[in-house]
Amino acid sequence: MISLLVLLVSCTDLEPRVYSNITMEQLMADADQNSGYMLSPIYGQMRWFFEDRSVWDLHELGTDAWVVPINTDGGWNDNGIWQRLNKHEWNTTDPHFEEVWNHLWYGITSCCNRVLYQLETAGVELDEATIAEIKVVRAHYYYHLLSFFGNVPIENSFIVPDNYLPETRTRKEVYDFVVSEIRSNMDKLTEEKTYSRFNKWAAKHMLAKIYLNAESWLGPEYASKRDSTLILCNEIINSGKYELDMSFSHVFSLDNTSSPEVIFSIPYDETTATDGHPILHCIYAKTMHWNGKGVYDAASAGYNGLRANPSYVADTFDAEEDPVTHNCISYNDRRYVDTYLMGPQVDYVTKEPLFLMISNKNIPYNHVNFISSPTAADEFEGYRYGKYEIKIGQKWETDQDWVMYRLSETMMMKAECLLRNGDAQGAADIVNEIRSRSFDASLPKEVRELTADQLSAVKQVNGIPVQYGEFLQELGREFCGEGMRREQMLRFGDVYVKGSWWGHSPSNETYRHLYPIPESERISNPKLKQNDGYPL
Repeated sequence: MISLLVLLVSCTDLEPRVYSNITMEQLMADADQNSGYMLSPIYGQMRWFFEDRSVWDLHELGTDAWVVPINTDGGWNDNGIWQRLNKHEWNTTDPHFEEVWNHLWYGITSCCNRVLYQLETAGVELDEATIAEIKVVRAHYYYHLLSFFGNVPIENSFIVPDNYLPETRTRKEVYDFVVSEIRSNMDKLTEEKTYSRFNKWAAKHMLAKIYLNAESWLGPEYASKRDSTLILCNEIINSGKYELDMSFSHVFSLDNTSSPEVIFSIPYDETTATDGHPILHCIYAKTMHWNGKGVYDAASAGYNGLRANPSYVADTFDAEEDPVTHNCISYNDRRYVDTYLMGPQVDYVTKEPLFLMISNKNIPYNHVNFISSPTAADEFEGYRYGKYEIKIGQKWETDQDWVMYRLSETMMMKAECLLRNGDAQGAADIVNEIRSRSFDASLPKEVRELTADQLSAVKQVNGIPVQYGEFLQELGREFCGEGMRREQMLRFGDVYVKGSWWGHSPSNETYRHLYPIPESERISNPKLKQNDGYPL
C-alpha cells in the first residue's frame, strides 16, 4: 500500500502534507473522482511560471512590450540583470536562466516523472487517460524548454543510474519528442471542459502553438506545419466547447472560472493555494507601486518594477495621449484601458486622490506613458500591468487565476495560418470578430475593423519593414502581457533581434533567438552543450 501522503508532496515544498489517510487501493478504486489529488504535484509546479525571474519574464522581458528600469533610488538595479535582458546583453550566469531551467526541469523530473513512477510501482493498472494526462503536462514543461533553450536533454524516467548525467539533444530531437508525446496522448484525454487540467482541446491548442512556431525554431522547411496548426484550431473551434467571452475584461477577472473562453488556466487562491507557492508577481507585486496599497485597500504593497514600454503603448494601441503630460486623452480600443493601470489613482476608502511625498513635495500618484531613462525611472513613470483584476483587500497571496490558453488565441492562430497561406480576407473576418467586443458599435467601421489589405501589407514595426506587420500589432493588442510576445516577434521578420524600441537598440545577433544554457548547470553537468554564440 502507498498512502496519499507520498503522492501529494508539493513539487515546490518538499515537506509532506497529509490530506487524508486513504490508501492507494482506495484512491484508485474511485480514480475518476480522485485523479485531481493524484495529479496535483504535476500542476502545482506551474504556479512558479509567473514568479520573479520566471517563465513569464523570459517570454515578455527583452521584448518591445515590457521593461524593468532602474529606479531613481537605485531600486531594481540587481547588478544590471534586468537591463541586460532589455538590451539583449544577457550573460550565461544571469540568474533568470538558472531559475527557469531548474523550475522547468523540476516539473519534468521531480513532478511528472516521479508521479508516473510512483503510480506505476504501486502495483495498480493505470487507466490510459491518467498516464496520457501526465505525459501531456510533461510536454507542457518541455514546450517552454524548447522555446527558451532549444537544445536540452530528454528525460522520461524518474529512476536513473548512479552518477547519471543527461546529455544534450538537438532542438529538432526535442521538438520531435514533444510533438510525439502530445500526438500520442491528446486523444486519450477527456473531451469535456476541465478547469486547470489538460483535456483534449488544451493539448491540441498546445500542439497548434508548437507547429506555428516550428518555422522560426527549426527553419523554413517547417513552414508547412502551419497546415497542421490550421487543422487543430478548426477542431478546437468546431468542438463547440468554448466561445468568445463578450467581455474582454471578464477573461481576466476574479471570476474568470466562468468565462466560456478559457481553455486552460493555472489556479491561484489566497487561502487554499498558498502552501509554498508564490504569488503572481507580474500581476501585482512586480508592477505595482508601493503606494498602490491605497488603490485596492490592499494588505500588501508592490515593488515598483515592471512597466509598460512607452513606445509599445504608443505604437500598438488606438489611443491618443497628451504630448506634455503623457496622460491618455482618448481611446477607441477598450483593450487599452483593460490592459494597463494608468492615470491618476485614488484611495479606495476615501475616494480622494493619492499623493506621495518626494523631496518635500506632494506628488500626485499618476501613472503616465513616459519613462525618463532605463536607468533612472521616477516613481510613477510608466503604465503598469493592469490586465488582471486586482482584488480589493489584496493580500500577499494572490486570488487571480492565470489564463494559459484561451479561444481567442486559437482563433488568432487560425487567422495567422490563413493570412500566411494567402487568405487575407478569411484572416480579417476572424480578427474583426474578436475585435468587435472591444470597440463601440457606433464607431466608424474603419476604426472598428481591419481590412484584408491592412493585414497583408508590409508595415514598419519597431523601425523595420514587416510583412503582416499590422497582424503582429493586433496580436500585441489582444495578448499583451500574456507570455507570448517573444515568440510573436520571432515569427514576424525577426523583429526580436533586428528591431528598435524604447531603451533597446538592435543587436542583430541571431544566436540570441535562444537563451544560454545556464553556466551553473554546465559546471555541474559537463555533458550539457552550450548554445551557439555563447562562451563555451
